[in-house]
Amino acid sequence: MYTPIYLLPQYSPKDRSKYEDRWADPENQHIRDKVLEMIRNGAGEDFLQKIYEENLAFFEDMWDLKGIDILEEEIKFPTTDNFEAIDFSYATFSGSKFINATFVNTVFHFTKVHHSEFINCIFAFGGFYGASLEKTRFINCDFIEYHRITNCDFREVKFENYFIPKRLFFNCKFDEQTIINDPLAKPLRMSEDSFKLSKSDLAEIFKGIKESYMAGEVIKQARRYFYRERQFITRQNANNWRDKTGGYFLEYITGYGIKPYRVLLTMLIIFFIFSVIFVAKIGVSEGLLLSAGAFFTFGANTNYLQTLGTSFQIIYIAESFLGISLMALFITVLANYWFREK
Repeated sequence: MYTPIYLLPQYSPKDRSKYEDRWADPENQHIRDKVLEMIRNGAGEDFLQKIYEENLAFFEDMWDLKGIDILEEEIKFPTTDNFEAIDFSYATFSGSKFINATFVNTVFHFTKVHHSEFINCIFAFGGFYGASLEKTRFINCDFIEYHRITNCDFREVKFENYFIPKRLFFNCKFDEQTIINDPLAKPLRMSEDSFKLSKSDLAEIFKGIKESYMAGEVIKQARRYFYRERQFITRQNANNWRDKTGGYFLEYITGYGIKPYRVLLTMLIIFFIFSVIFVAKIGVSEGLLLSAGAFFTFGANTNYLQTLGTSFQIIYIAESFLGISLMALFITVLANYWFREK
């Protein structure tokens, strides 16, 4: 369940101010300028080591970029490890574009990412936690090696043409304008043989997206991903033929409880089939009225049953049973559609 970021126990306004203020201090501008210059030049493995050793009072360790602000930068990185084990907690990315960047063991805890783009990037072994992302795009990115996005707030964020082999979103919150396209079957930059999306993982992936839309009360999208989650559970994760058969029945008849028009269509088909049987025996007007009386249980034209014989009486009873059952199912699904999660 999504928790507002300011209520997370790990969040500290005092720490945010401390880490942001050190970069804003005019006496430390030479450090900030030098770090940004290193990033513009592609960063790299242990790129902070030298400046860390020269400014031990400023940095907590040689991976510490907590609270840094990266504004209006457009950087195309070499396709190597650019950011390894870097801590971007409480940092701010605004109006920036990162191309070909590789983030390994890199954390973005309580980070603010606004009006930015990550293009052809790799994220591995790290994650976003308690971050706020707004008007940001992830394009042609690979999220691998259990990279996670946890309890983050998304506003007008788009993931397009991206790869994830496992569930990416946990306890997040999406708004109406956040768009999450379907993940790719294979990575864009990593070896296809090493990483591959298994269809059995899609149900869990869609579950994370569904829960995020539910947290943002985006009901239409939450329903869409609930349906897709259930579809893949039926097709890929059902343990036996009974579960699979039951899943297909719920999908085609009720849309897993969120598509009442499917129940209505089933009702029309059943009514039509039984009507054809009665119409063929006693004529159009009498047959339709007898079938309607059976299906909706108001008992019209039941006097014909005395002369039609036992087989037609059994058919009449069967239609009555199906009519009552489908009517109850239709009302249940319709109520679920109208009132679920509202």
